[in-house]
Amino acid sequence: MDIEFNAADLTPFRNSLSREWLETNGRGGFASGTIANCRTRKYHGLLNVNLSTPPGPFNLLADLEDWVVAGNQVHPISVHQYDGGAYSPDGHTRQTRFALELMPAFTYKCGDLTVTRRIMMPHRRDAVLIRYDVTGKGSGALCIRPLLAFRSLHQVTHANGALNGQTDVLPGGFRIRPYATLPPLFMQGETAGSFNPEPLWYFKFRYAQDAERGFEHLEDLFSPGLLRFELKPGTPVILAASTEPLGDDPEQLWTRELERRQKENAGIASQLPADLDARSRRTLLRLRHTARQFLIEHPLDGPALHAGYHWFGAWGRDTLIALPGIAFYDGALDFGARILKTLARLERRGLLPNFLNPDGSGAYTAADPSLWYFWTIQQYLAAGGSLETVRREFWPAMLSIIRNFLAGTANGIAADADGLLRAGSAGQAVSWMDAQVGGRPIVARWGYLVELNALWYNALCFTQELAQTHFNETLEFLPSDYTVRARHAFVAKFWMPDGNGLFDSVNEFTADGSLRPNALLAASLPYTPLRPEQIRTVVQAVRRELLTPIGLRSLTPADLRYRGQCQGENWVRELAYHQGSVWPWFLPHFAEALFRAEGRTPATEKLFEPVLEAIDRHLREAGVGSISEVFDGDEPYTPRGAISQAWNVAETLRLLYLLKLKPHKTAATETPAAPVKPKTAATIRPAPARPTSVRARPATTAAKPAGRPVIRTTAAKPPPPPAPAKGKSAGK
Repeated sequence: MDIEFNAADLTPFRNSLSREWLETNGRGGFASGTIANCRTRKYHGLLNVNLSTPPGPFNLLADLEDWVVAGNQVHPISVHQYDGGAYSPDGHTRQTRFALELMPAFTYKCGDLTVTRRIMMPHRRDAVLIRYDVTGKGSGALCIRPLLAFRSLHQVTHANGALNGQTDVLPGGFRIRPYATLPPLFMQGETAGSFNPEPLWYFKFRYAQDAERGFEHLEDLFSPGLLRFELKPGTPVILAASTEPLGDDPEQLWTRELERRQKENAGIASQLPADLDARSRRTLLRLRHTARQFLIEHPLDGPALHAGYHWFGAWGRDTLIALPGIAFYDGALDFGARILKTLARLERRGLLPNFLNPDGSGAYTAADPSLWYFWTIQQYLAAGGSLETVRREFWPAMLSIIRNFLAGTANGIAADADGLLRAGSAGQAVSWMDAQVGGRPIVARWGYLVELNALWYNALCFTQELAQTHFNETLEFLPSDYTVRARHAFVAKFWMPDGNGLFDSVNEFTADGSLRPNALLAASLPYTPLRPEQIRTVVQAVRRELLTPIGLRSLTPADLRYRGQCQGENWVRELAYHQGSVWPWFLPHFAEALFRAEGRTPATEKLFEPVLEAIDRHLREAGVGSISEVFDGDEPYTPRGAISQAWNVAETLRLLYLLKLKPHKTAATETPAAPVKPKTAATIRPAPARPTSVRARPATTAAKPAGRPVIRTTAAKPPPPPAPAKGKSAGK
């Protein structure tokens, strides 16, 4: 499971700066940085905590400036970039190794001594442990200057007179409370160590990633003084930083947390079949370990799922899509059920919060979280969840969602007489494609949205199934033929007249024929309104134009609005975010729809071999051991955005379960409302070309130059897509 980079991997220096590590505490707090131990974002820090008072995430301990004195020489092991681009000190020149073990580990050559610095956050505590292990000849001294930020995670700080730099000297450390509104910081190592108060400011650290993204990127940090410890081979130095007195010896705390992780990792490994191939075993072990980082006990709301690191929080849609892979199929079924119960408590007029604010209040701005709730409960039951828990804890919220959507609720959400769902209005973003510039959505999607209606149809069928088959209830507000009407209305509204697939959205002004991955949900969800031949058409179009080895593009490259690179300032990223960027979380939906369309055969399973290879490679780039938020639509599919995104990790795990473990029923094996007779790949005909205009009319397409290969099988040889138009990371 370890991911290791040796000295050759760490050069040139920029290679190390593009890879980041993450360590979490199960409370929404984390530590993070680059594998070169040089901060490139304001989000990098050793002690980022999720507070209840004041509410929100805060960066308390940004970094350490540490060095080893050995053989009458000073050997810095830290490195910072300052305004102007200079790096100082030069710790990266001594680094010989980085490894992501059960925690991140950095190794340095300091004269005759080799020093390994490890970082670990104890579970469910706002604390971080920094451990230095030494091998080699002789002894030396370890000197450390803490660098304090004490500010919101999303801001930077500057030298100011309001900071209280007074310290209380403790055995082997100190206590400081720079601002009365934030908790104190305790830093202590072994009692034989010393702390000498020497308050000073360090000026104009530069954060290169933030500069590239168009954000404020210069910061001043405060150092309260100098810590000093003796270094001897075989005797570790462990420094603890926390928001309250530890109450434990740092070495005992380290040992307990290490044992907890070893036990957890052994449990994960023991669940994998002995005949699993080496690559799949390696990927599953690492991603299942990573998955645990998203399950948190929120200080205000209890159990929650953190949507992504560094800048996300608890998001409703992300939580519901991620819960099956993160919790249900990974031994945390009860914890996941507690999260579903919390969301049921937050239901308001049929809506679930799109995201939770730091103070615990919800933002009810989207239509689809409520509909994903039904799919997540289907996955909960497929993973062995309790029907009684569904009836007792989730059923009232489910019925409230259906009632309110039928009657009409906020955000323009209402079912029409035919059984279809309208949502939103011009200038309003109510779906997952919610990128905006200047308060206006980049993708104008309102009225009848294809994925909302696919989710709505699935929710209706599932609700009727539970009521009639399991709960023996009559739903007076839902006519028995309503789903049949909705199914026919779905096809009538969304199926394109030329038979080339589904409209992406329809309103009174336009029928948008853009090829996006949204239509795939109509083919992959447990209940589908589509006929078998329609499912095949949808799958073939997605496979031909949207599928990449790391996920699905958000728009076909044949569209003039396509942007193949998601980089630059915020508004530029927003333009590409849903106009070509690749999203991995759609992959298991593609697999389920493909197996429905063409059958589950060696040929269709082999289609995912490039996907599994790409995932394995990606675990060594960007957020090491995790999966990034989005990727460029153009090769080489560069990762962008947040370094560790919950629904991407979760749905990649669900894809691996589907392909390699097959432990549960999935949407592909559920009985759909419209019976599907699988056909083999040999019987599938390529889908005809579809319009690239936003309106439903045939359009001539230019010849497509080579240069952007897509995944192929022998069933249908797709043409390469065209060259990209000249062009978020979603970091908000």
